[in-house]
Amino acid sequence: MPTLAHKIRLHPTPDQIQYFKQAAGTTRMVWNWALDAWNQQGVAGQHPNAYALKKQFNAIKYQQFPWLHTIHRDAHSQPFADLGEAWRRFLTGQNDRPVFKKKAKRPRVSISPMTSSRSGRRPCGSPKSVGSVRITEPLRFSGKILGARVTRRADQGFIAIQVAVSQSDYHRPRTENGQKGADVGVKTFVTLSTGEKIDGPKALRKALRRIKMRQRAITRKLEAAKGQIGLPQNAPIPQGTHLPVSHNRAKATLRVGNSHLRVANLRQDFLHKTSSRLCRENQAIGIETLSVEGMLMNHHLAQAIADQGFGQFFTILQYQADRYGTQLITADRWFPSSKPCSTSGCGYLNKDLTLKDREWTCPSCEITHDRDINAARNLHRLATATALPVATRSATDATGFGDPAHDRESDFDGKITPVRDEARPAG
Repeated sequence: MPTLAHKIRLHPTPDQIQYFKQAAGTTRMVWNWALDAWNQQGVAGQHPNAYALKKQFNAIKYQQFPWLHTIHRDAHSQPFADLGEAWRRFLTGQNDRPVFKKKAKRPRVSISPMTSSRSGRRPCGSPKSVGSVRITEPLRFSGKILGARVTRRADQGFIAIQVAVSQSDYHRPRTENGQKGADVGVKTFVTLSTGEKIDGPKALRKALRRIKMRQRAITRKLEAAKGQIGLPQNAPIPQGTHLPVSHNRAKATLRVGNSHLRVANLRQDFLHKTSSRLCRENQAIGIETLSVEGMLMNHHLAQAIADQGFGQFFTILQYQADRYGTQLITADRWFPSSKPCSTSGCGYLNKDLTLKDREWTCPSCEITHDRDINAARNLHRLATATALPVATRSATDATGFGDPAHDRESDFDGKITPVRDEARPAG
């Protein structure tokens, strides 16, 4: 059965907040213990695995760490499964090598299968040691709850609940069956082959002045804390030195965190709405494949590229295409989508086109092209039977239609996202 996750904001009591902090600290401690043991066994020539390390830890945990009795077992059992998955992804080239967790990183704790009210903003079930926690909205999906993770960002807590749903609840109907090309860029987030341009929120650029002002407040508090322990101004902090944390410094840090959280929420909201709109209106989308990591090496454009969130957009688009039964046709990474003339029957290739050229006139057919629209039209041709010969056609069959294992159930009754949730075009 397919799975869906619903992330909901929590409203815990002060005691529950304290418990979640302790549970997150426990998760971090167990992860570091397991990673250290894994590294030692690897150096010794052994073949460590998560299950064996978990058995080894369970045999000594209550003797060496008696305070674990007060923390639910999920906090000191799930890190082993997470570590095993992290090593698997590292060995397959998907992730970097697992590293030790720091206290300053975003804390999270896992919760085993639980229950949650679906009728209103009621408490959700959780370990007995913490009790019921109020949530801001009911769980959207009906099905078997597989588990959950509680995370904290700035001063807000969230719970992501994983639910196994039926095929009819997972798949959603399209409103149209069009075919479009979509060209993403820094100036305009996405340009469609119809000529429509959708601008991104550029949330970081708009909030950067406020973030810098709040960051300077933290810097002033740090310099004051260094003066309290006798360090000269602007001197580096020696390794292992812990500066005193004032209440004002903690509040300033929280304000910066809330600013970054708002930027992330605005960006994610836009990416979800844009990707769902594209998949809801089209049965095939031609889109390019970008090396976001390589693009970020351009220090002149790195901030603007990161602000657009291309990597996250492609990930969300894949999962939305799976739900709406949309086929993604991806161009080869080195396909020059902006250089070929998109006029039918022309085929001229402008090899002299540079990044600063926003418009160019084809010397063959004498038609003036907008750079982004021309690229989107070339990508649109990838989504049709008349694909360009200079492109590599690599289809992502998101639907699996024709495969009995992926066929939809006969009682399909998915809901259509309201119009108010669609991304609006620029202008």
